[in-house]
Amino acid sequence: MRRILICFGYKGTGYAGYQKQPGKNTIQEKLENAIQSVTKEKITVFASGRTDAGVHAIKQYAHFDTQSRIKTEKIVEALNTFLPQDIRVFSAKEVDENFNARFNAKKKTYIYVFSTQQVLNPLFYDMATELKYKLDFDKVEQAMNMLKGEHNFKAFCSSGSSVENFERTIFDFSLQKQGDYLVFKVTGNGFLYNMVRIMIGTIVDVGRGKLELDNIQKMFETGERKYGGKTVSANGLYLYDVEYL
Repeated sequence: MRRILICFGYKGTGYAGYQKQPGKNTIQEKLENAIQSVTKEKITVFASGRTDAGVHAIKQYAHFDTQSRIKTEKIVEALNTFLPQDIRVFSAKEVDENFNARFNAKKKTYIYVFSTQQVLNPLFYDMATELKYKLDFDKVEQAMNMLKGEHNFKAFCSSGSSVENFERTIFDFSLQKQGDYLVFKVTGNGFLYNMVRIMIGTIVDVGRGKLELDNIQKMFETGERKYGGKTVSANGLYLYDVEYL
């Protein structure tokens, strides 16, 4: 038995998220069907984590076990033959049988893209979120800094999550202006359900003056979602990278 680690990306617009769900179009189902077509085996793919409906991935990772002897250098081309064009495998390599794409992940980075164009370019309607407010970037910077470090992020998690531990560490949080776009970039040891989208929404509401910076501290202290900003659209969210030791 061999364990194969693949790096892949996808445009999440047409999918109900990464995780396989009965009767729904998902990334995992497409991957498993492609791998089955190549290996002639029933395969389960284990990813570094899930992404929600409409969320994109620049670099996502997953592993699967196979008895197939297909050479690793042939896997990429073979899988892409059977995958739709909005899912692409970039690389494949054989890893130790104890490696786990989810549990061996040490850092994950997401980016969130806002368009500051007066009218969003229709080519990117599902790849960025329109920002219709002027922001106080000093407050935005302060809000991002408050979110760095180890905290209880319960207030930044949407209902429906089954996790019991809400402690997470944010290693870095930054914002770059790139032409007509604002790109938030956040790196952490893990993220809760909708955590990135709630953090971004809270930062934007602080930056536009709808919320006070103190609201973030209240969220940490009380664990109550009501002190935070809205959950921003999935359109602008991308899994940017996953780091392994």
